[in-house]
Amino acid sequence: MQQDISKLLEGMGVERSSSTADLSMLLEAIRQFLNMEVAFTSRFTQNERKVELVSANDDSSFSHPLVSGVSDELNNSYCFKIANGELANLIKDTAANPITRSMPVTEKLEIGAYIGVPITLKNGDVYGTLCCYDKAANSQLSQRDVDLLHIIASYAGQVLGRNLATKQHKDQLRTAVRNVIDENLIEVVFQPIYGKHSRSYEYYEVLARFNTQPYRPPNEWLHDADLVGLGLEVESAIIKQVVKRLHMAGARELKLKTSINVSPRMMESGLLPELLSKISSEQVRIELTEHVSVTNYEEFRTYLRPLIERGFKICIDDVGAGFASLKHILEIEPDVIKLDLSLATNIHLDSKRQSLVTGLLAFARSFNCEVVAEGVETAEEYQTLAKLGVTFFQGWYFSRPVKFEQLDNNLKIPTAV
Repeated sequence: MQQDISKLLEGMGVERSSSTADLSMLLEAIRQFLNMEVAFTSRFTQNERKVELVSANDDSSFSHPLVSGVSDELNNSYCFKIANGELANLIKDTAANPITRSMPVTEKLEIGAYIGVPITLKNGDVYGTLCCYDKAANSQLSQRDVDLLHIIASYAGQVLGRNLATKQHKDQLRTAVRNVIDENLIEVVFQPIYGKHSRSYEYYEVLARFNTQPYRPPNEWLHDADLVGLGLEVESAIIKQVVKRLHMAGARELKLKTSINVSPRMMESGLLPELLSKISSEQVRIELTEHVSVTNYEEFRTYLRPLIERGFKICIDDVGAGFASLKHILEIEPDVIKLDLSLATNIHLDSKRQSLVTGLLAFARSFNCEVVAEGVETAEEYQTLAKLGVTFFQGWYFSRPVKFEQLDNNLKIPTAV
């Protein structure tokens, strides 16, 4: 029997670690192998049996064909009765069986012969069933066919168990992210950008913080939000927080200028112009990360155009971390490029980093682009970058991110600058 299933899997090109798509192919293969008109998998919920995958003979003429998504009460289904031991796995003639002949589903689905086995997960829980049926009674069905279905069901349990675990994990993540949004647990903090010529903090990059217990880094929350389709809502919530703080700064007569990180998803959604509709372009710069994937720059520029026309400056973040940033610069023509923090790290000890920064500065000057060095943590790094020609700096040497309440027009600047 193991050889039968191995040959069947091999013949269909199905791997033991395959997906639901491959399981659908296998379902069709087993239907043909057993010469049955319908094969399907079901899942048990608390009160219902829900049909999931269905494979049916195209020549079948059922009045009510079985379709994916149909649900019935557990007690009214063959599936549950088989899994519960009330029905045998093999019913060659449903009209001759004292239980099935009086079940409404027998007439509704025109079931003449039926074979089914439970699908059991790794932890022993019954997921549902794997079943096949015909319109007519079938005296040729045997225990060998039941044994084969058991093997297929074991394989299906592995695939469906992984899918169920993934879905449950995503449901948990979605609930957690949804709670963060609904309970306003997102806070924004501000890290200053120092201008060498003005000898002051020119503006602040806005960074998100998630006030949850236990603490998790922002990148993990943003990844989870993307994974469950809530990335836009989280990003919108962050931008709304920035707008709120800018209005509060105006009420305090605090001259607050910021830069915000924006994903291509947000840009392409068309939401950003509206989110920034009550904010001056002097108050906000828009940062596009180097890790952003842009497949169609011509289309992407159409999303940028309304913001550029309103005077918003466009920044490319993490320049020097990879090829994409240079592509962004050439295609988008930003107002500002921000050197990746890896370039600033120990740059006073690394001539190659110094040469790369010198080249990037020359490149930026060729189209009047402002350059910001990120990740500056020591006086030596600052002094080396300044000698190379960098005029704008960001990093812990100047200040860690601070809360809005800590902002002041005279925020302390290191004496060594």
